[in-house]
Amino acid sequence: MSGRTDDFEVNGLVIREVKNGESDKIITILIAEYGRITIAGKGISSIRNRHAAAARLFTYSTFQLHKRGDFHYIRDTFYLEGFTQLHYDPEKLALANYICDVAGDISLDGVGDPELMSLTLNTLYAIANMDSVPLEQIKGAFEFRAAAQSGFMPDLTVCDGCGCELTEDCSLDVMNGRLLCRKCRTELENDPAYIRDEYSAKIMIRVSPPVLAALRFIAYAPLKKLLSFSLDKSELPLLAVVCERYLLNHIEHGFTSLEYYKKIKI
Repeated sequence: MSGRTDDFEVNGLVIREVKNGESDKIITILIAEYGRITIAGKGISSIRNRHAAAARLFTYSTFQLHKRGDFHYIRDTFYLEGFTQLHYDPEKLALANYICDVAGDISLDGVGDPELMSLTLNTLYAIANMDSVPLEQIKGAFEFRAAAQSGFMPDLTVCDGCGCELTEDCSLDVMNGRLLCRKCRTELENDPAYIRDEYSAKIMIRVSPPVLAALRFIAYAPLKKLLSFSLDKSELPLLAVVCERYLLNHIEHGFTSLEYYKKIKI
């Protein structure tokens, strides 16, 4: 955060909140310029507190902050957007919690990431407002684009083994970020050196041509058009599996919020 004084103003998205006593709360906000910032909010759990609305989970607000030691404190706030629709639908609320957990996990303290900020805001907006787009499509697009933006962009062009165009079902080699046609996957899995290798993760996921087209769109489309693709309902479950497993295997852990979302999913 070089160049910033102890008093500064930012626009931030509240991605985490933890109660701290009767009416205090510790919140984590995501900021385009500075990544994650943790704020100690005195009294902001109380509905009577003038900062309560602006410091609520999923809220995008302007924060005037003061840094003292290792902590940030609120001087003033200005509410911008609250995605209030999320709080009236348990499934949307659970998915939004998972999205924010992922954003908080892959962001860094003090390291700006404008693309992650835009991706997270756009995804929350889509969950709250775009009822015509299946939640699984929104979730998958966020997961795969988040993985790509975090440095795990796979090669989605041709088969990495033989260079052929992929017109039939192929396999995504998750940990190596590449695609393999059926022939090359079979040859690889029959390779004695590959079989003997006990230390490398061997995670292969089937990818159909429609899902591959969707993955290519998600990886390269402008963020504002990230959900501007259609996929047959029969292909959505496969897209969901591919995107979720690709992200989680690179992050190398799961999320309790994801398990809860799956539990209550209609």
